[in-house]
Amino acid sequence: MRSVFFKLVLPVLLLIPGFSADAQDMLGTTLGNYAGVNSIQLNPSALHNSKSYLDIQLLGMDVFVQNNYLYMQKSDYRFSNFFKSGYEWPTHQEDYGPEVRNFYHYTNHRYKNAFVQNRINGPGAMLIFGKHAVALTTAVRTAVSANRLPYELANFIYLGLNYTPQQNINYHDFGPIRVSGMSWGEIGLSYSNVLYARGFNVLSAGITVKRLMGLGGMYLNAKDLDYTVLNDSTVDIKNLDAQIGLAIPVDYNTNTALTKPLFKGGGFGVDVGVTYTRLLHHHQEQYYNSLCAQPYEDYLYRVGVALVDIGGINFTNNATLMKIDNRGSYWQNLPSMKFTSIQQLLDTISYKFYGNSTSAFAADHFTLWLPSALSAQFDYHLSDFWYVNASLIYGFPLGRGGMVRPAELAITPRYESGWFEVNMPVSLYNWQLARIGMSVRIYGITVGTEKIGGFLHVSDFTGLDFYMSLKWSFDKGNCRIKGPVHCGR
Repeated sequence: MRSVFFKLVLPVLLLIPGFSADAQDMLGTTLGNYAGVNSIQLNPSALHNSKSYLDIQLLGMDVFVQNNYLYMQKSDYRFSNFFKSGYEWPTHQEDYGPEVRNFYHYTNHRYKNAFVQNRINGPGAMLIFGKHAVALTTAVRTAVSANRLPYELANFIYLGLNYTPQQNINYHDFGPIRVSGMSWGEIGLSYSNVLYARGFNVLSAGITVKRLMGLGGMYLNAKDLDYTVLNDSTVDIKNLDAQIGLAIPVDYNTNTALTKPLFKGGGFGVDVGVTYTRLLHHHQEQYYNSLCAQPYEDYLYRVGVALVDIGGINFTNNATLMKIDNRGSYWQNLPSMKFTSIQQLLDTISYKFYGNSTSAFAADHFTLWLPSALSAQFDYHLSDFWYVNASLIYGFPLGRGGMVRPAELAITPRYESGWFEVNMPVSLYNWQLARIGMSVRIYGITVGTEKIGGFLHVSDFTGLDFYMSLKWSFDKGNCRIKGPVHCGR
């Protein structure tokens, strides 16, 4: 039986909410020449790459979960099982105790990481007129990241303090150990401009400014953690240097839902980027009397670079910031501890480290930062409808409350026409996990995944990735409407 400490206190003190809690980059909807308004997720200057002069986003969705600690054996996993009535997760017995669990855990000593991104793209639109392009986007997003979690800490959290192989061993972990989670809405306004167009060379630059509205969030960050688990009811924390920020839609005294105000904080975000295009033919200034008559200039290759999701949300409603500045604490008789509310738990943490229930509380506001990243793209036109793209996403945190976006390096060959497109990304996730994905677009409907193995049982199950997009687009150079989704080619 897991102790109350494991269920309530240890996840807060030792900085992880669990592994069950942005396709990360939706490559099938963001890379191609028909990406339109979705292209700004990787680079706002990519608006000018579009073969469509008008692109209307009706709905988009992205579900992504990945970790390197827990897994389900491929022999136990079938994606179709989730849709069966009365389905029960498979269980297995632990070697060291009587517990049964749904997942196995990796026993290597690597840092454990997890990333979750759920995204719903609401109505949005993009319009190109000459050297200018504008876009308006809306989205609701949730992101959770756990980064640099020591292996032994992950074991205590999942297996419990009664995991005897790790008892009576002094562990001293130097951080930062990071866990952050946030849900927010955003409204973005993008602008891109062709700065230079002469000969075979075109250079464009773009920016997106986003208004952020925080629905809730939390972070836990530890720079130093020195502790020993003596037995299943006693933990000796010799030193802890940590910060805990909490702003969730729950009354901390009664544990009831708190929906007013809906937004617990607000802020701004920005994306900036540039794209260089090497044309197949000399650029020529052309005049047109309607937007649909704008010409499309074919290219040999493109190179783009951008900074995305730079910004954060300052949580001020129902917000609490706690700081534990290099303090020790001795916890015993943990199974007998009972906590009836979140506030009681937080007060107890303060008391155990400072001797009173108030000293650990530092402020009634804090900032959570977006999963910021450097984004780079190289797109090469092989011939006719065939292209190949190389993309790099490199995440970096901003501040102690910053979410960590995993790195991703992807090579994506694609076949692309106006009504049909197939992408086959081969990617390296977080410098460790090789993945193969696939996306298909028919007119303006796209479905895809960057991890097709998550729907099969060819390997152990460690995560899932799925995205879709529904759009209405009108192509450059052809003013005749040829269907409900695309005009032109």
